[in-house]
Amino acid sequence: MNIPKLLAWFLCLCATGEALAAPPTAGRETALLPREAQAVQPGNAPLKMLVGVNDIYCKDSSCSCIAAIATRQYAEFCRKLKETYNIELELVYFLEPYDLNRAFLAEKFDAILCKPWLVFGHPGGRSEQMLRVADLQDPQGNTRLWGIVIVPKNSALKDLGQVAGHRVAYGQSDAYEKHQGALALFQQQGIKIPADKLVEKASCLECLDLLMKGSVDAAVISNYALTADCAVDVTTPDAFRVLGKTEEIPLTSFMIDLHRVSRNDAYRVQRALLELSRNALPSSMSGGGFVQPSSWEIPRASQ
Repeated sequence: MNIPKLLAWFLCLCATGEALAAPPTAGRETALLPREAQAVQPGNAPLKMLVGVNDIYCKDSSCSCIAAIATRQYAEFCRKLKETYNIELELVYFLEPYDLNRAFLAEKFDAILCKPWLVFGHPGGRSEQMLRVADLQDPQGNTRLWGIVIVPKNSALKDLGQVAGHRVAYGQSDAYEKHQGALALFQQQGIKIPADKLVEKASCLECLDLLMKGSVDAAVISNYALTADCAVDVTTPDAFRVLGKTEEIPLTSFMIDLHRVSRNDAYRVQRALLELSRNALPSSMSGGGFVQPSSWEIPRASQ
């Protein structure tokens, strides 16, 4: 184990507002891009893959509190995939990303369908062998994820710069959009927040709870948290004002382990996911299909 690299990755923001050190794999392209795929000739032999799933909008991997929003079901899509492309996906659903993360590190799956940072946020190791073959749309056709800096509607803080020196709740390092992305945003904008005023919480709901109680002055949450997360039970978007947003990254991706699946088969799966989504997407997918993965390098914490 390379202890110095691991320590560098887990360095926290100091009182002067310096950003986290970049992970060892920062800058590596994570997507199977068209220019790579064109050189590969896919086959049609039976292909079976075990896939770990944590999809925000999937009925089987989301909280019942958003049952009206998380309606996606994969059974019909997988049936068509096997019937048309001879590709069988055995899906294992996880309600909590932490549980999927443990299974991923234990190398239990051929592929993972979830937020990409869960896979690529690990310094070196297993993330080095993973490749994004497709991005997944939400029900509105969006494929991007970002963090938002919010304050209560009646807050005296009117713009992002005024957050400097105030108490801020933000996410843990397993959620780039509300942790590393937030620290990078503050650094880029010259916003200094003392370490003793940064409050790290595991979920958006915990950050919102502190904000609504007045224990912090601002919070950084995922952009979907007020409409597609447990927060829908306790508040609404119109109770807050958005002061800023972090950089955009892919929301949900289908990622293949190239140590368990060949690059030829990775391209074959990519083509099948994209063609089926484009030509015969079942209504049970709730309007969101797979699309070509956007080019996305593992982010650096400082720009």
